[in-house]
Amino acid sequence: MNTDSHNPSLDLLAPEEVVGEEPPLPVEDVIAAPQNAPQGLFRLMNIHLIDSLSRGRVQTMGIDGGMALTGRNGRGKTSLLSLALLFAGVEPRDVVSQGKDSFIDYYLPNQTSYLVYEYERPDGTRRLVVVLSNSTADKIRFRFVNSHFRRDMFVTDDGQFVLNKEFRQRLVYLRIPHAEKLVDTYTDYRAIIQGWQPPHVDPTHRRYLFGMADVYAFTTYNRPLRHLEKLTKGMFSRKANFDDLQQVVADWVFEGKPSVGIQTERKRVESWPRDYNAYQSIMNITPLVDVARAHRSDLEAAEDAIREVKEKFTFLQDHLFFTKAQRESELSAKQTYLDEETAAHEENALGLTKAIQSAQFDIDACERNLKEIEAARQDYESKGVDEKRARAAQAAVFNDELRSVDTKLDLALGAARGIKAKFDKQINEENRLHNDFRAVALDKVNVLRDEAREAQAKIEGVHADALKVLDDSSSYELHRLVGEVKQRHGELARSQERAANPTVDASIQAGIDKKNLDLRDANKAIGESHASVANRQRLVDDLQAKSSKYDVTIGSTKQSITQQKDLIEEILRAHTPGQDSLLAFLRANRPDWSEDIAKVINPGLLHRTDLHPQLAAVSASLYGIALELEFVEAADEADESRLHEKLDEANQALDVFQAQLERTIEQQLELRKSIKTAADELTLARSALMKANSATQALEREVDELDAQQRKMLEAARQLAQAQMVECERRVRHAEQAHADFIGRIASKKQSLAQQLEKDISAVSIQLNSEIRDIQSSIEAHKRACESSIEFFLEQQKRELAGEGADVNVITMLENKREELLKTLEDIKSWSELLSEWQIWKKQVLPQFSLFQAKKEQRQTNYDQDTIRLQEATDAWIRKRDQVVASIKDCRTAIVSVEGQLLVVANCLEDRLKSYESTSRHEAFDTAWEANSLRAAMITFQQQITESEGQLRKLTLKMRTAFLEVPHAAPSTYFQDRLYNIRTETGEEVDARMTLRVVEDWFATEHDKSRRLLVADAKTIFGEIQGLHRVLQTFNKKLSSFNASLQEHLEHSSTVFDNLSELKISIYSGVEELDYWSVITKITNDREEWTQEDSLPSADAVAHLNTLLAIWDGNRGINAQFKSLVSIRGSVREQGNYRQFRNRTELENISSNGLSYLVLIILFLGFIGKVRGNAPVQLTWCVDELKAIDAENIVSLCNYLGQNRITLCTAFPDPDAETLMLFEHKYKLDAERRLVHCELSVEEEAADDGELELAWEDGE
Repeated sequence: MNTDSHNPSLDLLAPEEVVGEEPPLPVEDVIAAPQNAPQGLFRLMNIHLIDSLSRGRVQTMGIDGGMALTGRNGRGKTSLLSLALLFAGVEPRDVVSQGKDSFIDYYLPNQTSYLVYEYERPDGTRRLVVVLSNSTADKIRFRFVNSHFRRDMFVTDDGQFVLNKEFRQRLVYLRIPHAEKLVDTYTDYRAIIQGWQPPHVDPTHRRYLFGMADVYAFTTYNRPLRHLEKLTKGMFSRKANFDDLQQVVADWVFEGKPSVGIQTERKRVESWPRDYNAYQSIMNITPLVDVARAHRSDLEAAEDAIREVKEKFTFLQDHLFFTKAQRESELSAKQTYLDEETAAHEENALGLTKAIQSAQFDIDACERNLKEIEAARQDYESKGVDEKRARAAQAAVFNDELRSVDTKLDLALGAARGIKAKFDKQINEENRLHNDFRAVALDKVNVLRDEAREAQAKIEGVHADALKVLDDSSSYELHRLVGEVKQRHGELARSQERAANPTVDASIQAGIDKKNLDLRDANKAIGESHASVANRQRLVDDLQAKSSKYDVTIGSTKQSITQQKDLIEEILRAHTPGQDSLLAFLRANRPDWSEDIAKVINPGLLHRTDLHPQLAAVSASLYGIALELEFVEAADEADESRLHEKLDEANQALDVFQAQLERTIEQQLELRKSIKTAADELTLARSALMKANSATQALEREVDELDAQQRKMLEAARQLAQAQMVECERRVRHAEQAHADFIGRIASKKQSLAQQLEKDISAVSIQLNSEIRDIQSSIEAHKRACESSIEFFLEQQKRELAGEGADVNVITMLENKREELLKTLEDIKSWSELLSEWQIWKKQVLPQFSLFQAKKEQRQTNYDQDTIRLQEATDAWIRKRDQVVASIKDCRTAIVSVEGQLLVVANCLEDRLKSYESTSRHEAFDTAWEANSLRAAMITFQQQITESEGQLRKLTLKMRTAFLEVPHAAPSTYFQDRLYNIRTETGEEVDARMTLRVVEDWFATEHDKSRRLLVADAKTIFGEIQGLHRVLQTFNKKLSSFNASLQEHLEHSSTVFDNLSELKISIYSGVEELDYWSVITKITNDREEWTQEDSLPSADAVAHLNTLLAIWDGNRGINAQFKSLVSIRGSVREQGNYRQFRNRTELENISSNGLSYLVLIILFLGFIGKVRGNAPVQLTWCVDELKAIDAENIVSLCNYLGQNRITLCTAFPDPDAETLMLFEHKYKLDAERRLVHCELSVEEEAADDGELELAWEDGE
């Protein structure tokens, strides 16, 4: 944009043709101050508008010396006038009137628009504040430039405006020093221009603001203009915001500190009386501790004795277990031996029984055979076998004799041979018939005998079969009975084993094993949880210890900051002494006082205002003593440069301390977060440990229940096994009796079969003999008949022979003899079979007689021996069995006795002595130890323990009550935490001794610590309360001082303006109206007493603290907002009317606008004087519509403001020379918002007091 036609500063007296020309830029960088301007002040010189209200122009509005704007209404006078407010720190939204565009749209419409504030420092150098908008035109920024105003900063050589974004490049190009950073916030801008440090900023930013303020501040470094924007804004708006005024007073009193209060947390303050009461309560139980210790000694002695009893029980239990195992082993061995012997006896008895039965059978067989042989011998003897054998041996002799007789007979017959032959034939026929008959009969006898032998053999076979069938049929039953006997003995052995070692359902043991595994895992989890809790507890303790260190560091840092602030306050007091102080007098009247007085004076006298110093004649002595002071150091107050250095050092040290404090607080906050996290993790770990303990206890209860169930089932199983054992013994006896009865029945059946055999064989023999006798009778009968026939034939033959003349007698004799011989030979022939049988019998059967006799005798001997052996074996077995059974019974009795003692021991160890650890005083078992005597001793000791525990429990209950009497107190928390930790670690409830140990630990470790903490906390809390009291007292004093100085100002101001008199504006302190003021006053007075003895506060002090806690606000705490403690009240007499005001509305309603405005101006002047103090600052006030004030008061106002180093800028529509002549710079705002400079002209003819006229741009 071309700027050739722009006029930065128009002069009404300049020719019209040169109006558009720009004056040349000044050659010098520093513009000299007007000769009539005050020297050595901070002053706002000019406001430059670059492409702003008047687009495309560079305009300058002079401020120093006063400025008046005139023009028609609506031209923008007020808007232009309000630009001066922005320099003081008023925010843009308060600069632009309501209903108008935003500040940027109105004042900075383009990216080439700037507002430039040019101000001068006491050293004559100038600075610029350049206001520009950002790239998005929604925020303004400030650029500080270390130079006077130069047009070429904003307009290039070719007449173009510099863009905002290129402004710094332009400064760099022109080599104009400036701040590197743009100031983006109004707070930072106010901090720089007003020369104060905002609270709660990081040290780096604070150092940046401090450095900027050192170069660009509108005040000295030790005189901040805090709240200048509020007073400037209030002055311009004609509204006295009493809140702002109260804030100004409060900040002046404590240099920006908004409030004071007790920083200690209410919780900590609340906890102290609790801890104090808890401490006093615990101190009252000290005598009970000694009594409890005595009872604990008795209890420990009884427990030691009962632990020794447990050791004896343990030895006794081991001995009983060994004895029981020994007896059970002996019982098992004897039972096994009994079973083996029973089986061996049964097997031996069975063998002997079989041998006896076999021998009996053989004896019976031998007897039968012997009887048969004897019967055959007698039969052969009865038949004359020997005689017949002898006669059969003479058969040849008989044949020879027969032939001889036949010869003789033949000779005797002679002619009667025919008769003889005829009758011989008939006789032979008869003999033949008889022989045939007899042969048939004998054959029949042989057949009968064969049949008899077959029948006997068949009977013997049937008998053998019957014996075999009996053996076969009885063998199964015998084996069954033997097996049953063995089975019953086995069942008896098993029942005895079950009675000795009863068994239960395996699932219960499996459940116990599973629960034990779960219990082991749970115990492992408890161990891990204990480790986790311990680790987290250590972490929390470490973090808390670290936090305590941070607390100490924070406390020491705060103390250092307080000391440093006190030091800074001392330095500042030395730098700006009170008006009536000795130091101010010396600096004003004795510039060389640093050479002499400063080296010998007491520095404490320099700030006193009651010494009334006066100049007197200089003497070379000090009260008559001459001193050489050349090498003596002067007081610091004598060297302001040294004070400046010390102040810088102190401020730097304060910054370091504050940075360290903030850093430590941040670390403390992070650490507290870590502590909270660690505490949460510790809580979770403790919760997990409690859950693990609960799970373990539940598992232990389940295991105990299963153990009890198992023991109950074992007892039931033992009783059942014993009942089964009795039943098995009965069954064994029954089986053995059945076996013996069965063996008897077999022997009886075999005997019956033998008798039946004899009976059957005897029947066959009788029948055979009967049939043989019948046959023999028939033979005899047939023989008699044959003989009868033969006799007939012989008689007939005799007659015929006689008839023939033969010698019948000789023939008869020879025939008889021949008959005898034939009969003899016939008999011998008939004997051949008998003799043959006899020979065979004699050779084969008869020799067996002795064998059968010997065998019978041998088998009889065997029978007798086996019978004796069986009886002896049975008798020996019965004796042995009775002995073994008696021994088994003794073992069982011993086992039952041992089990009874074991039950007593187990009951004592598991139920009554489970919680005790045994001693190690004995090396082996003593036979004098018995279960019942040990149990009696145990009961006695347990009674002693119960009595001691009861007494100890009563005492520790009182101690517990004392510790827990004050909930949430430190002793209560310590006590509960210790009990909780013990309960968590052990998994059991805390008993009286543990409680006593906790109490002893408290007295040993925590007592002095608690007392020290109580004393330290008391000093901290009561000290902070005393500090609050001291600060509020100081506030009262400073507020009183503020009010006194304000009253001086008001007394003078009341005489300046007409129609105003008796103007009074008082500032009151509300400190004494605070509800806690009387309490903290009492606490402060009490503290002076007990802190001197380093003891705990008295009960009255604690009561006062509780009273303070009762009125402690839950949200704000004990906190005093300085602003709320300031009360402003005023009164004025206007034209004889007395009027009062306490707020803005009452002030505005006092009278007319003009009079109210004057009162407001006087009020603001008083406050401005306090804010500015003696800082070399020429302030700028903007008063709109000045002519609303009475004309005479306007002149008074201008003069009064000038006396108070305040430049007045105003605007009004109707100018008059009398008003304009009061201002050095006078402008008219035309329709295009151009600033037209105007001057006053005096007519030559006019008198000195004639009227003045205005000369305008057109010359009118």
